[in-house]
Amino acid sequence: MSSKISLWTGLIGIGATIVLVQPNVAAAKSSVEIANTARAITVLITEPEPDKFGSGVLLQRQGDIYTVITSAHVFKNKTSYKIKTSDDRQYEIINSSIRSAPGNIDLAIVKFRSTVKYPTAKLGNSTILKSGMAIYVAGFPDTGKSKSVTKPEFVFSTGKVSANSSRKFEQGYSLVYSNETQPGMSGGPVLNSAGELVAIHGRGDRDNNNVKTGFNLGIPIDLFATVASNLGVNLGTSVVTRSNNTAPKADDYIVSAAQKQGQEDYLGSLADLDRAIQLDPKNPLAHFSRGTLKRQKFEDVQGAIADYNRTIQLDPKYAEAYEDRGFLKQEKLQDTQGALADYNRAISLDPKSVIGYLYRGNLKNDKLQDIQGALTDYNRAISLDSKLAVAYNNRSKLKYQKLQDIQGALIDCNRAIALSPNDALFYNNCGTLKSGKLKDPQGALADFDRAIQLEPKLALAYYNRGALKMTKLGNMPGALADSNRAIELDPELADAFAFRGSLKHAFSDRASGIADIQQAAKLYQQQRNTEKYQMMIKVLNEWQKLDRNSGY
Repeated sequence: MSSKISLWTGLIGIGATIVLVQPNVAAAKSSVEIANTARAITVLITEPEPDKFGSGVLLQRQGDIYTVITSAHVFKNKTSYKIKTSDDRQYEIINSSIRSAPGNIDLAIVKFRSTVKYPTAKLGNSTILKSGMAIYVAGFPDTGKSKSVTKPEFVFSTGKVSANSSRKFEQGYSLVYSNETQPGMSGGPVLNSAGELVAIHGRGDRDNNNVKTGFNLGIPIDLFATVASNLGVNLGTSVVTRSNNTAPKADDYIVSAAQKQGQEDYLGSLADLDRAIQLDPKNPLAHFSRGTLKRQKFEDVQGAIADYNRTIQLDPKYAEAYEDRGFLKQEKLQDTQGALADYNRAISLDPKSVIGYLYRGNLKNDKLQDIQGALTDYNRAISLDSKLAVAYNNRSKLKYQKLQDIQGALIDCNRAIALSPNDALFYNNCGTLKSGKLKDPQGALADFDRAIQLEPKLALAYYNRGALKMTKLGNMPGALADSNRAIELDPELADAFAFRGSLKHAFSDRASGIADIQQAAKLYQQQRNTEKYQMMIKVLNEWQKLDRNSGY
């Protein structure tokens, strides 16, 4: 699984900041106008090594020298970088011009020469941004290992401000927003509703399936103003020092909570969110974030449900709260209709809700037996986010289990692996397809081996590999060893008990085999898998009859 991008960084305290003087409030523009502005000022920064690039913003022009502002971590390697502008022209970066901001702030400026006249960013006031305000992010997502998309394409993402802390965190991050972002967009512009540059995008948190798990973090432009002169940049705009704001506010604790969560200090994160809610009991983001933390890290289902309920009470249009509440209803409360209602509501509020379509597709497939509906939802999720690896994986399973579309399933499982090449579950699922429908035992064995290599404690992969060894490769000792390991790792994996029981009864220890089948029946009954439970009872009855006839 690809490494998570660490979103949250350490707190370094409250300090004086400066803001750009904005005598007039700029008029709001349409999202189309802002997208055009973003496309014109956003550049692609590349290096010779394949799949290594970032984004940047045209900041100013002096003669034939352009200055670009970006994230410092884009320039991790000492190499020859190039810049591609909106007209697809490519320029060599002046290597001596690369300068990182002081104080470990994740900003840098670079320069290049061009006689072409390009528009540059207009700077806005980042200090007046408040939760709920519209915000826009642009950049060039990486292509990963995609064979269909061979070069970075410009992406423009809409969202809202989540929190704007008055404190300064390590690397300068203090602005949080909800936009969908991808690796490669680091260094791209964050624009306000007037199309003005208010921050530089730096980090976005996505899980190993490439699903966004948190918010995004940017460095506000007012912080850049404090170090611009150190970078040799003359903004040409008057600035004033803002008075220290020592009174804590909810946004400070929301950002601090996120930072602690990134450091795996979940109790500290929970305490910060409690404090944020104390300061602002009507802050829907604080309740939603606390609910998500309870759901993901503390398995506090009722506590999470309560926070999601409160979020929705405060903001009935909070689509993400419906998505996550629906997930809990589906997975933990067995409330299928309640989950469906929440997913439907999320999608009605946000027709581009990728996770809403994904979750609803899972529900239709697993609980409602609405195969075509599930397929439609997976297709929609993928059309909205073509890099959503888990959607390809789930659609693959649907195709080979329910639709008998074997080639389509193979294409999807390969696509999931290409997008997330270190996800053990994807290899396990591809191995299952190859073992069964494609009759490719060696290919399946390679996939199961790879899954176990990536995740040595993945019980399901051991079980599947054991079944393959017995049924397709004639390796009974290997099959028994794998089933033993699967049960050791997951004592509730009923299928592994059923398989091992059949092996033992046939080849070695009948009594032990019967015990395994009995345990499988017990687990199936607990898991409410009536079909397999009845199957185990039937097997036990047949074995009992067979053993009596055989004199056992």
